Amino acid sequence: MLYEDMADDPQKEFKISMKLWLKSSGFDYAWLATHCFVTETTVRNWMAKKSIPAAKCHIINSLMRDIPLSLGTRVAVNEETHIKLRLSSDARQRLDEKAAQQGKSLVVYLADAISELSI
Repeated sequence: MLYEDMADDPQKEFKISMKLWLKSSGFDYAWLATHCFVTETTVRNWMAKKSIPAAKCHIINSLMRDIPLSLGTRVAVNEETHIKLRLSSDARQRLDEKAAQQGKSLVVYLADAISELSI
């Protein structure tokens, strides 16, 4: 995916993966805060605008490795699985619209589509 604003937040992909992992695993920011030894407000600040310190990234990566993301019954994803898409802005916009019609983020929409493939 092409992100023009990646320079503004070099951790953007990591944060997107975290959100997907938390949602799929049934965890929330309060749960993550407890495991990172910080407040829920701190986690919310990380997700909104602040950088996640390296030590906390290590903790989060360990949690994500130990509790793999489950997408439906057919696809399991861990932190070492990456799919990169290069989309034109027009294609990205069309996919964003389809995702929004289903009330999903683009990442969740694509993960659901991958889950439905006969792998």
